[in-house]
Amino acid sequence: MAVYTKLSDEYIKNILKDYSFKEVNRIEEISEGILNTNYFIEGDKGKFIFRILEGERDYTEEVKELEFLEYLNSNGFPCPIAIKNVSGENYTFIDGKMASVFTFIEGEKVHSINENNLKEIGQKLGRMHNLLKDRDIKRNRKIDMQYFYDIISKADLKGILKEDYDFIMKYYERASKVDYSNLPFGIIHNDIFPDNVFMKDGEISGIIDFNDCLRGPLILDLAIVISFWIRNRGISEEVENQMTKIFLDAYESERKITKEEMALMDESLIRIALTFIFLRVNKFHVEDNSGVNMEYKNYRDLLPLLRYF
Repeated sequence: MAVYTKLSDEYIKNILKDYSFKEVNRIEEISEGILNTNYFIEGDKGKFIFRILEGERDYTEEVKELEFLEYLNSNGFPCPIAIKNVSGENYTFIDGKMASVFTFIEGEKVHSINENNLKEIGQKLGRMHNLLKDRDIKRNRKIDMQYFYDIISKADLKGILKEDYDFIMKYYERASKVDYSNLPFGIIHNDIFPDNVFMKDGEISGIIDFNDCLRGPLILDLAIVISFWIRNRGISEEVENQMTKIFLDAYESERKITKEEMALMDESLIRIALTFIFLRVNKFHVEDNSGVNMEYKNYRDLLPLLRYF
């Protein structure tokens, strides 16, 4: 989340009239995240998130996301859905950009990791993978290691990374040779960080921000959880191993992990670390995002994830 498209309160209120809002009491920019524009909305209909897509992607593919979110929600999976306007559509366009009004997930983002929320995210991720195994969605702009490397490699990457260049490129050369084609594929969330998961009364109340989901190796979602829920917490190796087992056991209560997936787990962890390192390099060193209300994230904070290998 971020704010690229600046809209006045009056402009947003006029849009919300199409969603039967009679009164809007609160409109706030959301600076967290780095890919799309998001506003928090509160009015007579309740609380919502107003999202404007900034990825210049095919809107027919974006509609698929809205459809499977509704499907997940109807099957008891806790995720937001896009509400419909007076024309019966769950999206609109603003200056050629697709926008939707999403239901608001009550609760707080995951701040501390424990056995219970690791079990919950494992079970819910396994259930999501099962529910969406036969669906497809194509992204022409996506969170993917090779996608971001192709962009940042056109810049002065040595000049940007400086003393980190050789270290990072050693792992990129390794990761770029790995073949995932024989692993189970399906829709993956692809951004399943703790700040995209909300807790209420000690339980997961919702999983948000599916706008980077795509069809890919299911193991990559597992690698994100292991990397960003467990390994970047500054805990001992023994505790890390215990927490990883808790998470994977919970996931397997819904979907069994294949031997082929386990054999490539380390390679998946490297790929995921590089994916988000390259994403941050692109956002904060290559793209021109001057004037954008966006939370800064340093790629160097993720380098310890590579030192496991």
